[in-house]
Amino acid sequence: MIHDASHHPYASVLHQRAATLRDLAGSIERSIVMTLDELAHDETWASTPRTRLCEAMLARNLHQLHRAADDLRDTAFRMHARAGELEHSFRIRGAA
Repeated sequence: MIHDASHHPYASVLHQRAATLRDLAGSIERSIVMTLDELAHDETWASTPRTRLCEAMLARNLHQLHRAADDLRDTAFRMHARAGELEHSFRIRGAA
């Protein structure tokens, strides 16, 4: 593995993985399944206990997907911050 002498060898890996996680979070939020709740309304289904259960499950699943996207972005943020820390300490040691 060849790496730039001014950067920590694992910082670029963390930056790349963080970018991948952010892309995945965006893909989740842009997925067509995220619009299903817009299609599930009173005119779509007769209001029965089963349809209300389905609507509640859909809402819960959509919430879980949004939370997963948020968690991915949070992890990406922490990876990016850690990469910055590695780069900073690497530069400090290189300057010494």
